[in-house]
Amino acid sequence: MRSVWMVVSGFAMAVAIGGAVYYLLPRQSAEPDAGAFSVPPQPSNDSRVLVVPADNPLLTASRGQLGRWVPLYPIRCGEILFENADPTARNFTFCIGEIRNRVAHYTGASISRNDVLDPRVKAHWQEVMGAK
Repeated sequence: MRSVWMVVSGFAMAVAIGGAVYYLLPRQSAEPDAGAFSVPPQPSNDSRVLVVPADNPLLTASRGQLGRWVPLYPIRCGEILFENADPTARNFTFCIGEIRNRVAHYTGASISRNDVLDPRVKAHWQEVMGAK
Protein backbone atom coordinates (compact mmCIF):
# COMPACT_ATOMS: atom_id res chain seq x y z
CA MET A 1 0.00 0.00 0.00
CA ARG A 2 2.88 2.32 0.74
CA SER A 3 4.35 1.88 -2.76
CA VAL A 4 0.98 2.76 -4.35
CA TRP A 5 0.86 5.91 -2.26
CA MET A 6 4.41 6.83 -3.37
CA VAL A 7 3.50 6.35 -7.06
CA VAL A 8 0.31 8.44 -6.72
CA SER A 9 2.07 11.24 -4.84
CA GLY A 10 4.95 11.22 -7.33
CA PHE A 11 2.52 11.51 -10.23
CA ALA A 12 0.66 14.38 -8.51
CA MET A 13 3.95 16.18 -7.88
CA ALA A 14 4.97 15.82 -11.55
CA VAL A 15 1.61 17.19 -12.72
CA ALA A 16 1.86 20.13 -10.28
CA ILE A 17 5.40 21.04 -11.37
CA GLY A 18 4.53 20.67 -15.05
CA GLY A 19 1.46 22.89 -14.65
CA ALA A 20 3.45 25.54 -12.80
CA VAL A 21 6.12 25.58 -15.50
CA TYR A 22 3.49 25.77 -18.24
CA TYR A 23 1.69 28.76 -16.71
CA LEU A 24 4.72 30.68 -15.41
CA LEU A 25 7.05 30.59 -18.42
CA PRO A 26 6.46 33.24 -21.11
CA ARG A 27 4.77 32.00 -24.25
CA GLN A 28 6.08 32.49 -27.76
CA SER A 29 3.62 34.20 -30.06
CA ALA A 30 2.78 32.73 -33.45
CA GLU A 31 2.97 36.24 -34.92
CA PRO A 32 6.38 37.83 -35.41
CA ASP A 33 7.10 41.23 -33.92
CA ALA A 34 7.04 44.25 -36.17
CA GLY A 35 10.83 44.49 -35.97
CA ALA A 36 11.46 40.80 -36.59
CA PHE A 37 11.84 41.24 -40.33
CA SER A 38 11.74 44.17 -42.67
CA VAL A 39 9.53 43.04 -45.53
CA PRO A 40 7.31 45.97 -46.51
CA PRO A 41 3.61 45.22 -46.81
CA GLN A 42 2.28 44.81 -50.32
CA PRO A 43 0.04 47.64 -51.53
CA SER A 44 -3.61 46.78 -51.90
CA ASN A 45 -5.50 46.91 -55.17
CA ASP A 46 -8.08 49.30 -53.71
CA SER A 47 -8.34 52.83 -54.96
CA ARG A 48 -7.68 54.03 -51.39
CA VAL A 49 -4.17 53.71 -50.02
CA LEU A 50 -3.45 54.26 -46.35
CA VAL A 51 -0.10 55.95 -45.83
CA VAL A 52 1.31 55.02 -42.44
CA PRO A 53 4.53 56.58 -41.16
CA ALA A 54 7.19 53.96 -40.59
CA ASP A 55 8.30 55.51 -37.30
CA ASN A 56 5.13 54.60 -35.32
CA PRO A 57 4.67 50.82 -35.03
CA LEU A 58 1.43 51.31 -33.06
CA LEU A 59 -0.35 52.25 -36.31
CA THR A 60 0.32 48.87 -37.94
CA ALA A 61 0.35 46.60 -34.87
CA SER A 62 -1.58 43.35 -34.85
CA ARG A 63 -3.83 42.23 -32.01
CA GLY A 64 -1.02 40.20 -30.45
CA GLN A 65 1.42 43.08 -30.62
CA LEU A 66 -1.07 45.50 -29.08
CA GLY A 67 -1.71 42.92 -26.36
CA ARG A 68 1.99 42.95 -25.52
CA TRP A 69 2.53 46.69 -25.86
CA VAL A 70 -0.60 48.06 -24.13
CA PRO A 71 -0.68 46.77 -20.53
CA LEU A 72 -3.83 45.09 -19.26
CA TYR A 73 -2.68 44.27 -15.75
CA PRO A 74 -2.57 45.75 -13.11
CA ILE A 75 -3.68 48.89 -14.96
CA ARG A 76 -5.91 48.75 -18.04
CA CYS A 77 -3.99 51.28 -20.10
CA GLY A 78 -6.02 50.66 -23.24
CA GLU A 79 -9.18 51.80 -21.51
CA ILE A 80 -7.48 54.79 -19.91
CA LEU A 81 -5.82 56.06 -23.10
CA PHE A 82 -8.02 54.91 -25.95
CA GLU A 83 -11.55 54.41 -24.60
CA ASN A 84 -11.89 57.05 -21.89
CA ALA A 85 -9.11 59.34 -23.19
CA ASP A 86 -9.07 61.26 -19.94
CA PRO A 87 -5.73 63.09 -19.43
CA THR A 88 -6.64 63.68 -15.78
CA ALA A 89 -6.94 59.94 -15.08
CA ARG A 90 -4.73 58.67 -12.30
CA ASN A 91 -2.40 56.49 -14.41
CA PHE A 92 -2.57 58.36 -17.72
CA THR A 93 1.09 59.42 -17.73
CA PHE A 94 2.25 56.02 -16.44
CA CYS A 95 0.44 54.24 -19.28
CA ILE A 96 2.03 56.44 -21.93
CA GLY A 97 5.48 55.77 -20.50
CA GLU A 98 4.85 52.04 -20.21
CA ILE A 99 3.66 51.77 -23.82
CA ARG A 100 6.70 53.73 -25.01
CA ASN A 101 9.02 51.43 -23.05
CA ARG A 102 7.37 48.26 -24.35
CA VAL A 103 7.41 49.41 -27.98
CA ALA A 104 11.08 50.36 -27.65
CA HIS A 105 11.85 46.99 -26.06
CA TYR A 106 10.07 44.86 -28.67
CA THR A 107 10.80 46.86 -31.84
CA GLY A 108 13.75 49.11 -31.07
CA ALA A 109 11.70 52.09 -32.30
CA SER A 110 11.67 55.12 -30.04
CA ILE A 111 8.25 56.75 -30.08
CA SER A 112 7.12 59.98 -28.46
CA ARG A 113 4.19 60.85 -26.25
CA ASN A 114 2.44 62.36 -29.27
CA ASP A 115 2.89 59.09 -31.19
CA VAL A 116 1.05 57.21 -28.44
CA LEU A 117 -1.72 59.82 -28.24
CA ASP A 118 -2.15 60.06 -32.03
CA PRO A 119 -5.89 59.79 -32.89
CA ARG A 120 -5.01 57.25 -35.60
CA VAL A 121 -3.50 54.98 -32.92
CA LYS A 122 -6.70 55.29 -30.90
CA ALA A 123 -8.82 54.37 -33.94
CA HIS A 124 -6.52 51.47 -34.80
CA TRP A 125 -6.58 50.15 -31.23
CA GLN A 126 -10.37 50.32 -31.09
CA GLU A 127 -10.69 48.55 -34.42
CA VAL A 128 -8.19 45.78 -33.68
CA MET A 129 -9.14 45.16 -30.06
CA GLY A 130 -12.88 45.44 -30.69
CA ALA A 131 -13.42 48.27 -28.23
CA LYS A 132 -16.53 50.41 -27.96
